[in-house]
Parts: sequence; structure tokens; C-alpha cells
Amino acid sequence: MESIFKKALIVAVVTFLLDFLFHYFLTQPMETLTYFFIKFLLSFFVAATLFSFNKLKNNKIVIIISGFIFSILMSAYYRFWEFGEAHVPFGSRAPDITGIARDNLFLFSGAWWIGHALFFIAGVLISNKLIKK
Repeated sequence: MESIFKKALIVAVVTFLLDFLFHYFLTQPMETLTYFFIKFLLSFFVAATLFSFNKLKNNKIVIIISGFIFSILMSAYYRFWEFGEAHVPFGSRAPDITGIARDNLFLFSGAWWIGHALFFIAGVLISNKLIKK
């Protein structure tokens, strides 16, 4: 149980840091503290769920799928926030990404979706390297 917590914490920290750096250098405007807090918690709980399945935690396909599950859940939170709290049109709140036009919906949305998944996947791979148990 202790190694699940440590590994999930590493995933959450790595996911948070990569996403923060991405937003700091490549998006405008910067995301809110609440956004990063939710990202940290969500990545921790998705990673803890992944690591609780001993036979699946090192399976590359499962790691990739869990990254996309994390990204889907993060996107769902973001859309819910847009509609429920901010009362803004779908997709209008997402910050601009340097070099990717917002009007290219598939590229813009794909960059967000794949980017968030990759940050999580990187966290899982780093965690697996650091903690072998």
C-alpha cells in the first residue's frame, strides 16, 4: 500500500510539473490554481488505481490507456467547469497554445488531449523507474 501511495504521488507531481511548465511557456493565459489542484488530485487517483492492479501496472498498453483515461477525465472536468461554473461556450475557455490555431479544432483539441495524456504517461514511467516494488 505504501508503494502505491508513493508511486501515485510521483505521478501526480510529475504530471503537475510538466503541465505547469507547458502552460507557463506555451499557453496564454495561464491556468488557474484550481485547475492545477484538480490536475494533481485526478492524476494521483488515476495513478493509484493503476498501481493497485499488480499485473497491469507495468503493461505499456495499460499505461497508455490509463493516460488517455486521465486525459478524458480532465477534459470532462474542464467542460463541466465551462458549462457549470463559468457559463461560457464549449471550448472557449481553453488557453491559446503557441503555434496552434484555435480554429483548427481537431489539431487544437488533439494537442490538449494528447498533451495531458503524455504528461500522465511520463509520470507513470518515471514512477516505475524510481520505485521498483
